[in-house]
Amino acid sequence: MQLSDLDGRSRWQCQSCGYVQYENPVPGVGVLIENDDKLVLVQRDRPPRAGEWALPAGFIEADESVEQAALREALEETGLRLELVELFGVYSFPEGPPRSGLIIFYRAHPLNIGELHAGDDARAVGLFAPEQLPAICFRTHREVITRWQEMRMLSALGLKEEGPSGMLIRRATPADYDAVIDLMKLIPAELNMDTARRNQMLGELRHNANVEVWVAESDVHTITGFAALSFTKTLTDMRAWLDALVVDPEFRRRGVGRTLFELALRRARMRGAAQLLVDSSRGSPTALDFYRAVGFDAEEIERIKIR
Repeated sequence: MQLSDLDGRSRWQCQSCGYVQYENPVPGVGVLIENDDKLVLVQRDRPPRAGEWALPAGFIEADESVEQAALREALEETGLRLELVELFGVYSFPEGPPRSGLIIFYRAHPLNIGELHAGDDARAVGLFAPEQLPAICFRTHREVITRWQEMRMLSALGLKEEGPSGMLIRRATPADYDAVIDLMKLIPAELNMDTARRNQMLGELRHNANVEVWVAESDVHTITGFAALSFTKTLTDMRAWLDALVVDPEFRRRGVGRTLFELALRRARMRGAAQLLVDSSRGSPTALDFYRAVGFDAEEIERIKIR
């Protein structure tokens, strides 16, 4: 075998028969096991990431379907027999470990929760509420759990991704950032935003992992409002700030602002914050009236106690 340049990549090839050794991703499966609004997690007993927490997951055997693999892995690691609810998502991990792969996640309900116990490859197993999850070791598991948390949050608000007046409420994507910054100009402090300030905000939206932005989108795919949250972990607790909550004037008095606020409040609670704070000095009189109406106190740095 020698390295050859094939299809724009360096691949191992036999110089006698022409056989090419392709390095394809391995398929795996993971399960979000829900019980009474809690999620089943396992503490791994073997490398990689022994001693850390993750979803029940593993690789698919050559003689089984994806669904069979999901049921088997859950039974081996947690002792639970499952009813699969839905295919929840497909994620890739080209970075490993230990090699490139893709993982298919299912939502499921346990049929024998009383028999939950640590099994094969698991040091411990537990049920965790969304706001009490331990650190999760694998990126793909963190991403799918975040989506699961967001789905449950919207459902708890009675939205199911559908907001008031036909609005869609969802997490912002990079394609939304220009529209979000355009709405930022409605804040008095940003009225005269220049190019440098705009680029600074774009950079924060793209690269600051502590910032979350949620948008309201109309039925014609127009961003009509947004809520921006930032989270800071201090020595003693988690701080949640409502950085901005803006609604296009044409769409006010339709419940969009209150829905975005309720979502921000629930998201702060889910992240473990004891208070949600807002710097009201940057707000317009309309914004200040709104903050009072939803329960903030009457200080320059206003707060709502969450728990």
